Amino acid sequence: QGSGPILLDEVECSGNELSLDQCKKSDWGQQNCDHIEDAGVSCDPFTGPPVRLVDGESTKEGRVEVFLNGQWGSVCDEGWTDRDAAVVCRQLGFSGAAKARGMAYFGEGHGPIHLDNIECSGMEHALGECGRPDPGTHSCWHSEDAGVICDYVEEKIPDIRKAGDLPTYCVLKS
Repeated sequence: QGSGPILLDEVECSGNELSLDQCKKSDWGQQNCDHIEDAGVSCDPFTGPPVRLVDGESTKEGRVEVFLNGQWGSVCDEGWTDRDAAVVCRQLGFSGAAKARGMAYFGEGHGPIHLDNIECSGMEHALGECGRPDPGTHSCWHSEDAGVICDYVEEKIPDIRKAGDLPTYCVLKS
């Protein structure tokens, strides 16, 4: 709740106005309400549809799904790169390296395929900021569902040879 004078009441905007002054409202300072009725607004930038990871072994990996038109659906792997994966991971709050996975690496989805041919530079904060054709337009099957691994760490196979050892060669005799 605020304090001090209440300046506006009965405000009705269509959403196309450039300022509150262009909205239908009572005269400035004319009101019949209390601070318990104070209005607020959140000015978070639009980042597009919510994103989740499904069917991974941890919360850091899985098939990428987006929420559009009231339902969760997958993303096609056509053009799917580590840059796209980095954006998904960033949107989900991860800050490490990201690895793209295709060909339904985390299993096939069952709902609609919402997105295809996504083009991210890798610097976006959310998948909704990336270039893409119209949602719902795709030319793929669930066998091509895209996935990601967030906070990806490449496992290196340790070299068990000791310094100074020479490689062993085998010769086959017939």
